[in-house]
Amino acid sequence: MKVLLAVDGSVHALHACKYLTAFPLPHPLQVEILTVVNPPEVVLSAQSELWYPQFIEHQEEIARQATTASQRAIQGMDAEVTTHQMMGHIGHCIVERARDEKFDLVVVAAKGHSAFERVLLGSVSDYVSTHATCSVLVVRQEVPEGDKPVDQSLPPRLRRGMIAVDERGVSDAMMGQLCRFAWTKELQLTTVTASVKLEVFREDILATTMEEGARRRAEARRCADAAAARLNTCGANASGASIEVEHVGYGLVQYADEIKSDLVVVGDSGRGLISRMLLGSTSRYVLHHVHCSVLVVRKGRESAT
Repeated sequence: MKVLLAVDGSVHALHACKYLTAFPLPHPLQVEILTVVNPPEVVLSAQSELWYPQFIEHQEEIARQATTASQRAIQGMDAEVTTHQMMGHIGHCIVERARDEKFDLVVVAAKGHSAFERVLLGSVSDYVSTHATCSVLVVRQEVPEGDKPVDQSLPPRLRRGMIAVDERGVSDAMMGQLCRFAWTKELQLTTVTASVKLEVFREDILATTMEEGARRRAEARRCADAAAARLNTCGANASGASIEVEHVGYGLVQYADEIKSDLVVVGDSGRGLISRMLLGSTSRYVLHHVHCSVLVVRKGRESAT
């Protein structure tokens, strides 16, 4: 698997590096550490010519330091590690590099824990997760419980993961991609299908509505169990679950919090630019609102047309 690890030297990026070392990536593994120098938009003048070269030199030094720190953070990984530096719009450069070099996965850090910051997500991670043609892992830092600090020197522990599945073809494609990962029995996965509650406005259709609701719940559970069974054939420790909700995205976020998930996996069909820009209302809602890291799974390089 080819992984593009985008870093900027921030504590969020370093956490993403450590998270990656704990992630069940398949072998052989290639990791490229990417830094991007984002030059300011200035009007060239005699005055700007005095400070602009020094500014770029300073930013390039920051990028070099970020690369060195990231190499140190992932040095225990069994992977071929290379580095690359680009100049330009950060999000554009990451997406362009991932597409041109045919990476399978892009790893970026999200920023912020508050509700407001989660909705904003971070301009770079939001752009990359929306526009990349391959899968994207958006890493959020663990929120400490109470007054207990998180030990940043240790890699995060992946204990529970939630995979949102549905009855469409995108879920079948997503399962195919997920079976490439090196899942272990220590990571407990839950495949979840959400069915929307049916509201009854007339008493004369109550029985029919209840029957349809039961059918939907049964189909949702069947879909979740089938996805879990497929993952188990790939060495995972997965079980199925279904939830009945009024809003699918909100219900998935609430369920992820309930089971204390360290990772949420959502799918994206990647049927073209418009689809990628929209990402899908449910996947995008989960990406913006869930408290943990999110893996957005796309079909792969061949679908990037």
